[in-house]
Amino acid sequence: MSEKIPKGWKFYRFIDIAEIIGGGTPSKNNPDYWNGNIDWLTVTDFNTGRKYVRNAEQKITPLGLEKSSTKILKKGQIIISARGTVGAIAVLTKDMAFNQSNYGINARNNITFNDFVYYLLKYKIGVLKQASYGAVFDTITKSTFENLDILLPPLPEQKAIAEVLSSIDDKIDLLHRQNKTLEEMAMTLFRKWFIEPTKDGLPEGWKMGYLADEFDITMGQSPPGETLNEEKIGMVFFQGGSDFRFRFPVPRVYTTAPTRIAKPLDTLVSVRAPVGDINMAFEECCIGRGVAAFRYKQKPEFYSYTYYKMRSLTDQIKLFEDNGTVFGSIGKENFKKLDCFIPPIEMILKFEKNSKTFDDKIISNTKQIQTLEKLRDTLLPKLMSGEVRVKYVFKFIKKEKNYGKN
Repeated sequence: MSEKIPKGWKFYRFIDIAEIIGGGTPSKNNPDYWNGNIDWLTVTDFNTGRKYVRNAEQKITPLGLEKSSTKILKKGQIIISARGTVGAIAVLTKDMAFNQSNYGINARNNITFNDFVYYLLKYKIGVLKQASYGAVFDTITKSTFENLDILLPPLPEQKAIAEVLSSIDDKIDLLHRQNKTLEEMAMTLFRKWFIEPTKDGLPEGWKMGYLADEFDITMGQSPPGETLNEEKIGMVFFQGGSDFRFRFPVPRVYTTAPTRIAKPLDTLVSVRAPVGDINMAFEECCIGRGVAAFRYKQKPEFYSYTYYKMRSLTDQIKLFEDNGTVFGSIGKENFKKLDCFIPPIEMILKFEKNSKTFDDKIISNTKQIQTLEKLRDTLLPKLMSGEVRVKYVFKFIKKEKNYGKN
């Protein structure tokens, strides 16, 4: 290689530094294998961009584990997606099983350790994706890992690198968990004020109406394909629920010819399979045909009431999942005709004032998360390549901050 190798760093094959573990799926036809107490991971559970995976949506039984090829990954080991959505990666916070579209990774002792291997794989994700193949789904196999060359620093430096990056990811994780708690508190407040009072009939001053009576609805329209890019040119574009995460969607694609626009803090709803996922626009964005945007008619700045109202209607919206010839969908006329209780504007104003503390903190936390993610993503390749050594990290961070002010 033409690049200078830092002193003490050595090349290995990935297969020599980590064990690669295959997953499996219990038979869907046997109910005795499902709805147990063992978490069974699919890529949906950890395709979040976050370091840790804490739970799986689906659970299997001990019999399902025994009668299938799935295995238990231990707490602290790594899972990486290998088919379809290639390269999603996370560290387990507890023991879990997983399906065959993913691999478990476990570091070999005395050479490296799982926390460092996690960052190593994140650094090599681009290489893994380039090596994937498949006529229908992108796929990486065990041979992909076997052919992957790795440059490792000495173990003490590995530990120092992992500590720097983990400190950032741990702060990000803390902020995400805090955001989830804040949202649950605000949603509890919404239920207490706007759902529980309607259980015994319509309270005085309330009326029955339709969703269109309270909210302006913008249905998305996808821009021409040739205007789309991943180079951050133009306006961020969200096609559908696949872009959604907790509260705010993740920018991946941009367009130079935006069509339908959602304003900052509009509530976004996925309208094509999956129907009914709820997010909020963090910035002005273009929305595609898989998304609709909602804004309160009387007071567009009442974003909290709009968001939690749409969340409260999730079950009604998801009923449209099974409509359509191929994929479930919900249209503007369906939204307009959704029945809902309409409370007095005075109650909504009071709720906005009370929920603002929660939602403003969520927004503030999200901005901090974005700053930390940018710092981590900047440091990752530099530390993994040896371009920046750990002892110079704080000088590098200070330089980056000063550069951003100029």
